[in-house]
Order: sequence, then C-alpha cells, then structure tokens
Amino acid sequence: MVIKSGLVRSIALAGTISVFGLACDVAPEWLGETGITLPENFAAAEESTGVPAEILMAVARAETSFQMVAGDEEFPGQERAYGWMGLREKLVQQGADLAGITVDEAKFDPQGNIDAAAALLSERADQLGIDRSELRNWGPVVADYSGISDDEAVSEYVHYEVYGALQRGFALEGFDFEPIAIEPDWPRPARWGQRSGDGGAIWTPSPNNSSRSGASVDYVVIHTCEGSYSGCWGWLTNGASGVSAHYVVNDSGSEVRQLVDEDRKAWHISANYDCANNGGTECWRDGTAMNSVSVGIEHAGYASQTTWNPGLISRSSELTCGITQRHGIPRDSYHIVGHGQLQPWNRTDPGANWPWSDYLSQVDVECGGGGGGGGGGATVPPAGGGSQIVIDSNNAANDVASYYIELSGNWWSSANVGGYYNTGYWVAPTDSTSDPASFWFYDSSDQCYTVEAWWTAAWDRPSSITYLGWDEADNEVGRMTVNQQGDGGQWNHLGDWRFGTGWNRVLLSRWASAGSYVVADAVRLTPSAACP
Repeated sequence: MVIKSGLVRSIALAGTISVFGLACDVAPEWLGETGITLPENFAAAEESTGVPAEILMAVARAETSFQMVAGDEEFPGQERAYGWMGLREKLVQQGADLAGITVDEAKFDPQGNIDAAAALLSERADQLGIDRSELRNWGPVVADYSGISDDEAVSEYVHYEVYGALQRGFALEGFDFEPIAIEPDWPRPARWGQRSGDGGAIWTPSPNNSSRSGASVDYVVIHTCEGSYSGCWGWLTNGASGVSAHYVVNDSGSEVRQLVDEDRKAWHISANYDCANNGGTECWRDGTAMNSVSVGIEHAGYASQTTWNPGLISRSSELTCGITQRHGIPRDSYHIVGHGQLQPWNRTDPGANWPWSDYLSQVDVECGGGGGGGGGGATVPPAGGGSQIVIDSNNAANDVASYYIELSGNWWSSANVGGYYNTGYWVAPTDSTSDPASFWFYDSSDQCYTVEAWWTAAWDRPSSITYLGWDEADNEVGRMTVNQQGDGGQWNHLGDWRFGTGWNRVLLSRWASAGSYVVADAVRLTPSAACP
C-alpha cells in the first residue's frame, strides 16, 4: 500500500514495517484487546480521507498522548472529549456521519475515533481550500480542530503541541517517530507578558481571581484539565469562562503556566470543605469555601487516562513542594488532595490512575524528606538474614553481593510509563523464546517467602505472562501467570514459595504471543510461614 500526502510513505502490513523513516520488526499492540496498532490505523484513516497520517498522529499526541479517553467536565461550558483524538462532544455526531459510523464508534472504538476526526479535518481542509500536498499547510485546519478561542493559546497549540510533536519526534515502547523539520502555516505565538513565577513558570494572568480575605492557604488541590495544555490555560485566562487555577502543568512536565498569584483566590473548585470527604480530618473546617484556603494545580490530561508521564509527576511534585513550604502545609494525603475527593458529586479528577503514593513520596523528596524514588515512590529496604528483600531493576539499588537482576541485551531500560518502582524498569518484546529476566538472591538456609512483583501497567503489556521461582538446583518451586495490562504501580502477590540454601531466583518469562512488551521492574520477598 502506498499513501501520498507530500511525503511518499510505503507501509508493509506484514513483516518489517518502514514508515516515516523508522523501522521495527513487529507492529506494536498499543491497546491490548482493542487491537489498535501503529502505524496501520492512522495510515488507514489517511487512505480514506487524505489527511496525512503525520498530522493525525501529532494531534493524537497533543490531545491525549495516545490514550483512549472519555473526558469528564472539568470546567462549566467545556465539551467532553473522547478517544485518541480528543474528539469533542459537539463534533462527535458530525464526525460519525462523515465517516459513516455510529456515534459510539466515533467515541469508543479506536479506529472509529481516528476515522471520525480525520473526516472532520478533511472536510475543514476542503472548506479552507488548502493544498494538501505539504504538511505545513495543515496549520489552519489543526487550529480549527483545537476549538481554542484565545489567539495566543491556539498559536501555541499549533506550533508547540501539534507541530512541536512532529519537530521533536516521539517515542513509545517499540515505536519511534523520527523528527521532521517543519513549521506550520500559522502565526507564531507571541509569548507576551512573561515573568518568572514559581520555578520558572510562564506568567499568563487570568482575570478570574479574587481576594482570600485573610484566609490562609492550607491545601493543594490536584486537577486534570480534561484536555490539552494550551486549551486548558487558554480557557482559564478567558474572562468569560469564570474559572481559573493557580498553575497548569503540561503533559510532559516541561512547562508550567502560572495564572493567579498564590496570595489570591483562584476559582478552581466549587465545593465547601466537608471532613466526611477527607478522612474525617479537621471537621471544624466544615463549610469553608475550598477556593479560599487552597492552591489549585491543573494538569494537561484526563481523569480517565491510564498512565501519567513521569515528567509531569516530577514537575508537579516539585511545584507542590514549593507551595507547601511557602504556606506551611502538611505534606500528606489530607492536605494534598484530588478535586474529585472534595467534590465527589460531579468530579473525578485526577482519576483512579493518578499515582498518589508516588506523587506524595516525590513531593517529600523534593522538600528534602526521606522515601520516594524517580517513578514509583517506593523505597528499597536493606537485605539481611530473615529480612524482607526487594530486588530492583536498578542494580545500583541492590546489594549485588546478596541480590541483583540479570538480563540479556534484548531487554532495554525505560521510564515511559509512570508508576514504576524506584528509578525505572526493563522492557522487552514478548516472543517464543527462553530469555527471562532473572531476579537473583542468596539465602543461607531454606526459607519460605511471600513473593510479590511490581510492574507498570499499560495497553501494550501482555495479558498473560509468567513468573517462576527456581532454587539453586534449578528446581521449580512456584509459578504465577499475571496480566500486566492492569494492577500497575503496586505489589502483586505471586505466591508463597519455599526456596533452598544458595542462589535462588525469580524468573520473568518473555514467552507469549508477539506484539506486547513485558516489564521487569521489581520483586519483593518477605519471610513467611504460609508455605506447605
């Protein structure tokens, strides 16, 4: 199949795939059971509509970071967004009709969502009369798709988010999009009125704020924008919106916008304090307007997304640390809280997959406290006779004389998916091969252990992969098959296995159908009396 849109791209649908200058041996499964792969699904949408696959992919990167979302309302008047393409509610019916599919397919089916968005972009290209042969000419179409009314925000969306994705390239496990040197046919952002806010935040003032009337700042409220970064701060700086936040963090953590000074009240939460929603703490505050006593941080993304960029978590935790230090706020789960926790009747953000333990641990680390790590927020306990042992993916955190991880060169290090233990993890493609990750440990006597494993969950993980326990004589002492598409960012029980004297190991197999990516992150062994 040959597809043309300024570039000639040849995509082989079997064997090796060569697309946009990249090559990979197997097309990665991105959404597990939904069956969506790259680049075929975007290429199929291009073939049917003539919208370049590069543009479609860059929009998906800017809108949702390639996650299937079902957006909530975060701000009054904001349209919900759906699917990889962040397709807004008011456009769903039109996109479905143009693509010849149902509304549900446009919202919830990965290919249908891409097709509906592509059909809308194609229709707008016809209306604007653009020359489709060059990628730069799609700037006005991308601007229209954003739905952003603020001129500066829409310029930043086009230049820094969509075309910025093309310029920077992007990588996910098993797929690399090579950078393209290109600038869109759209006015450049002015970046007007900049001044340094907290930690170098870009000052973009919102008129939607008021006096705290002497109230102290006692809470940090975590929000999700339910949309893109530029769409978020562009809406919050619009006087007609009637809403704001103190800060907005972009989806990679590389940029922060400050919209309201911390000594002023931003309008970010429509709730009064109710201790019943906060663990029964500080009930004397009941009835206090939360806007008066809190700082609000919005994050580009959605409450329904399954993973968060570690850069976003890191930058946000740094920001929150500064807020807590300036205002003397306790760094705990009762004072650093989610929007949905305090306003549960109509909000869920930041969502079930926000890595709270990791986040609070990183806040503590940023402020000079103990605990935490680069991604998972868990600490590695010391080894010792009869003690709990954690074998990390990073041997720098292991006592390699007593326990360590061993892998072949077919595994590579990654931190693409948040919720990892300590500093990252190892990943390898599934295959019919004997090439496990080995978590080795030495024991001076026979010992029963409760064995647990930690991994990062994502769409392209194997739904069935096996951990095995082996003793020094290479006898199998236990096994457990798990689904790494879920239960990420936590310890998962594998079994209670008895190991012998000497060097033992827990093996993580790669043996599964091709198309997924298995994660070797950490194994924990806790002395137990539960073995037969």
